Amino acid sequence: MTTDNILVLGILAVAILLFVSERLRVDVVAMLVLVALLLTGLVTVEGAFSGFASPAVIVVWAVFIVSGGLTRSGVADLIARQVVRLAGRSQLRLVALIMVTVGLMSAFMSNVGAAAILLPAVMSVARETDIPPSKLLIPLSFSSLLGGAMTLIGTPANILAMGILADRGLETLSFFEFTPLGIV
Repeated sequence: MTTDNILVLGILAVAILLFVSERLRVDVVAMLVLVALLLTGLVTVEGAFSGFASPAVIVVWAVFIVSGGLTRSGVADLIARQVVRLAGRSQLRLVALIMVTVGLMSAFMSNVGAAAILLPAVMSVARETDIPPSKLLIPLSFSSLLGGAMTLIGTPANILAMGILADRGLETLSFFEFTPLGIV
């Protein structure tokens, strides 16, 4: 076993202990791992920070910012009231309405973004109706993933697959080519 392998295993072991013990926040542990990899020379400065330039990372940050704004501004509560007005207090109708809404949204925007936008509203619906949040959030996440499979831009995996096809000179798929599978 090389010295680099031993360093990586040591950093990994400490990170796991910190994650499991929850003595530090998850984001702090992640940054500590990054700093440890930099200080040990296992990762270059360019390599360490290249992930922050990833469009996926930027989208996730933006989604959390938008989600926080929707919660603090009261828009999430407004959406929740409309959902309850349309679906009533029936758990089955609420789940169906939430799933259809997030599924359609995630077909035309990032599925992570669609889920994050509706997450605060669904939490408000759960509080207002006394339904356990998991009974609404799990269908929200499933429908977000399934809705993302309906179009080319619905999920990053579709976009990545299209880029690989194009890079290799293969025939690419149309925008709605995924739709029959996503609807099923």
